[in-house]
Amino acid sequence: MTHRSRWLLLACGLLLVLWGTRLIGLDSLPLHNDEGLHLTRAVEVWNLHPFWEISDGKIVNHWPIALLYPQNAPVYAGRLPTVLVSLIGLAAGLALARRWFGTAGALLGGCLWIASPYLFFYERLAFSDAQAGALALAALWAGLRFAEAGRLRDAALTGAALALAALFKFTAAPYALSILVVVLLWGGLPLRRRVEGLLVIGLIGAAAFAVPLGYLILKGDDLSIALGWLGGGGGGALFGGAGANFALLVSQLGGYGSLLWTLTLLAGLVALILGGVRTSPAPRRAGAILLAAALIPPAGMILLSSQIEPRHFVVALPAALILGGGALGGWLGRIPRRPIGRGAVAIWSAALLVSLIPFALTAYQSPGELPLPPRTYAQEVADHSAGFGLREAVLAFPETIGPPGAPIIASMFPDSCKRANFYAAPGYTMTCPAAPGEEAIRAALAGGGPVYVLREAPTIGLSDEALAALGQAELLARYPRPDETQETASVTLWRVVP
Repeated sequence: MTHRSRWLLLACGLLLVLWGTRLIGLDSLPLHNDEGLHLTRAVEVWNLHPFWEISDGKIVNHWPIALLYPQNAPVYAGRLPTVLVSLIGLAAGLALARRWFGTAGALLGGCLWIASPYLFFYERLAFSDAQAGALALAALWAGLRFAEAGRLRDAALTGAALALAALFKFTAAPYALSILVVVLLWGGLPLRRRVEGLLVIGLIGAAAFAVPLGYLILKGDDLSIALGWLGGGGGGALFGGAGANFALLVSQLGGYGSLLWTLTLLAGLVALILGGVRTSPAPRRAGAILLAAALIPPAGMILLSSQIEPRHFVVALPAALILGGGALGGWLGRIPRRPIGRGAVAIWSAALLVSLIPFALTAYQSPGELPLPPRTYAQEVADHSAGFGLREAVLAFPETIGPPGAPIIASMFPDSCKRANFYAAPGYTMTCPAAPGEEAIRAALAGGGPVYVLREAPTIGLSDEALAALGQAELLARYPRPDETQETASVTLWRVVP
């Protein structure tokens, strides 16, 4: 078997491992509120509204979902595109790592990506952050190719990948600075060629945004929501929230039950400076350029963000994982006694994959028990945005309500109701009024028959007293979230008779 054949076999094996680890139990976690929004937008594509509600900067992330026809099996249709786009990013990352760090670097970098429980968690959800991060890494790979060889087709590929990443999620925009650093400083191209490449990249980006921006202008809308993350954290002033944002990043690096991947990442970033780049005539200078390209996106988020969330760093980390893991693997692979170095890379890579197993098994079987950082746990498990209890209640409608067709009113936020309806069997779709839904319940009761109310409380849905004031209210079932009991369950089903 040739060296190239062995490499292709290794690369395909790593891609299959990513695919398999992310695909198993893909529906185990309930739909998050934002996932429901993306599914709703994907359905609107079939209603000939391709740019439905894009002012938040997520312009095309729902298009791949629409291709899978989310009206059928919506959970898989929503989440599978994230896995597929992640495969594109990993393939680009492996190519990047092998070219500049060697096969050992590609192996360790790829395993570091796969074994990161942080990426594992978010790559199994219908969020656009992982997609944007994967595509931004593809842009970085193409940008390095252009800076080394000067081919304008590589510049065009860089522009297309970078524009697509930003169209998936506007938080990928800081990667434009990473590309700028690489194109201007990497390799030995003449300045004129570098400027030509930057013009190609910029023109393709402008062309990609022309249509959605024109659509927003015609609607009288803008990207103010997408740009709302600028301004410096909760303090309001520029750089005012950098400390809190940095603390949030630290919690994401150390809060998923395993530190091996975090320590490997940090060691890899150090290895970039120590000469982990294989092919450059000035490895330390090349390592500094790649380190800057990897750290500019998370640094931009930390310094500038006013609405940062745990998942936002998913945009920035794939490049850091590939570059850090690649540099560390490349450095180990060049130990004078090469079999020792290669053996160390193989053992380290295997240890990374093994370290993911406990987290992955919990995610497949009991995701409510995942070891998550506090803020992530609140958003993805404990709060109303997570969907625990709500999913179970809607799936049980045929047993708790009986024959289909009865009026079911949601006493919760409308977005939560719409997200829950993706689990509803035919004939059991809820009406989704503005919270708490009292007027909609009164209107349904005017028909004279019983009305079923699925309530999310406290503070969101109607109180027990308000339900009793509408008619004879009977509590049918309780659906506790993972940190609740039957007595404290936030999600309850009621039968109200006039």
